[in-house]
Amino acid sequence: MIHPHTELRLVDERIGHGVFATRFIPRGTLTWVLCQLDQIYTPEQVETLPAPYRRIMDTYAYINADGTWVLCWDWGRYMNHSCAPNTLGLGAYADVAVRDIQPGEQITCEYGMLNLTEGMPCHCGAPGCRGRVEGDDVLRCGEAWDAVVAQTAPLVALVAQPLRGFMQDPVFLDELAAGRAAPPKARSYFHAS
Repeated sequence: MIHPHTELRLVDERIGHGVFATRFIPRGTLTWVLCQLDQIYTPEQVETLPAPYRRIMDTYAYINADGTWVLCWDWGRYMNHSCAPNTLGLGAYADVAVRDIQPGEQITCEYGMLNLTEGMPCHCGAPGCRGRVEGDDVLRCGEAWDAVVAQTAPLVALVAQPLRGFMQDPVFLDELAAGRAAPPKARSYFHAS
């Protein structure tokens, strides 16, 4: 489930749509969580889908470390990539704002964590853009992402969390906020195909 203070907007004809903040979202806020309405498919189910459905999966779904495909039910599936994203994974089932997100700003994530089946050119325009996003980027960039998430994790207890009730494991958030748990390493998301 995507944060309630967001909306879907057209970025441009090349990029398509994106998710934008409608209000200020402070660093440490969960911006997306896997919820019960998100659809999870086994690799076998995906393989048997007719071509039009498979194109939808290839465009809008991501692959978990266990190899299952996740298709978000809401416009969370329209979050675009940035090589300098304002959200990163806080475990495999939640994203957290790693910096303050201003009203009108696009909410972006790191596709390098999503186990892409094929690499893709990157047009994010961020300083230090990699120019291409690959399915194994997490193996090369994961430690840097982990450092950003580790600096952000203590803030989850200090800001409102409207998505907490939709989390699969809200106790994890409490443990993280109390310093009794650490965010999983980005490498733990990697699915070797």
